Amino acid sequence: MNKKKISEKSRFGFAAVAIGIALLFCAMAAFSQEVPDGNVSAANSTVDMLFMLIQIQADVQGSLNDLDSDVANASQDLSATGLEGTAARDVLRKLLESNPNLAEAVTFSKDGKVLMAECSGCFEDGKDNEGADTGSQDLQSIHSTENLSKPSIEQIARVLKTKAPDFSEEYQMTEGYNGTALTYPVFSLQGELQGGIATTIVPDKLMNALVAPQLCFDIYNRSNITDYSFWLMHLDGLIAYDRDESQIGKYLFEDPLYKPYPSLLALGEKMITARSGHGYYSFQVTEGNKRVVTKESYWTTAGLHPTFRTNSQICQ
Repeated sequence: MNKKKISEKSRFGFAAVAIGIALLFCAMAAFSQEVPDGNVSAANSTVDMLFMLIQIQADVQGSLNDLDSDVANASQDLSATGLEGTAARDVLRKLLESNPNLAEAVTFSKDGKVLMAECSGCFEDGKDNEGADTGSQDLQSIHSTENLSKPSIEQIARVLKTKAPDFSEEYQMTEGYNGTALTYPVFSLQGELQGGIATTIVPDKLMNALVAPQLCFDIYNRSNITDYSFWLMHLDGLIAYDRDESQIGKYLFEDPLYKPYPSLLALGEKMITARSGHGYYSFQVTEGNKRVVTKESYWTTAGLHPTFRTNSQICQ
């Protein structure tokens, strides 16, 4: 949760999609397939595209709901255990073990200080006793007050002020991947605010698990044996997920790669303002393949909390 954020413009990263208000998970997912010459099998292609779009939308929504429920339950468990100690650490470890899409979990006090930290798969030798304790201490030191990133500090402050769950912006972890945080307040059994729990989600890992089965997508070499592709975009234009891995982290409305393609930029604007829709755009096959093709696109939306909305788009 500490580390450098990608850009100030992604401050409400995984927040509010499509309505342009800066909230928390804001992402748009897009399927794409090159438009074939003529009208051969056009109806079948449309049906296939929409089916996969709806399926992935349902999978995304279900995964977000499950994550949200598990973090909410962990916050309830911490009400009984407190935010520090062996029992609290067990709550964090159980949460990570049951959710492979979570990279780490921390507790923080009502003063905003991180009290405990656990991560998934980041300790050498898989030690559960001394090795894990030492690793946890090292991880907690990374999350010390002086090392916390600005978006982490801001999110913790929001949760303590609103006493409500919150999704953070997406930002780059020091390990090299992008993450976003889902945070919940923790109350005592008497109903007094004690602090909270913050968890880091790895979008790439989550989306790979949902997209690969639908598109027969090989997550290791980024190859795709179907005619469809899928991409995820934040409301500010940040490409959070794409089959072409080189595009992840670029901004649709700012990066020079996209400027020569006005139809793509226009479609991006439509995706931001509409919860669902259909359109066409022209773009090169991949960053390494300059051949320009026309793609037919469909998108729709999933959401979580008033602060989060995500659009899914499929293109042909």
